[in-house]
Amino acid sequence: MDEFFKIIARMTPEEALSQITMVLERLLADLDHDGRERFLMNLIGQSESDKVAGLVHL
Repeated sequence: MDEFFKIIARMTPEEALSQITMVLERLLADLDHDGRERFLMNLIGQSESDKVAGLVHL
């Protein structure tokens, strides 16, 4: 996983997101509906906690 982060860190944010999107499309295609839903809910949940944490620092 560290190697993956090193590769992504050398890219611009736009390029990194584009590459990550391609990988996610392939991985999500292999998951069933429940697996995709769990992944997305975890992603949304992490995003929501980031917003709350950001507000604490204001």
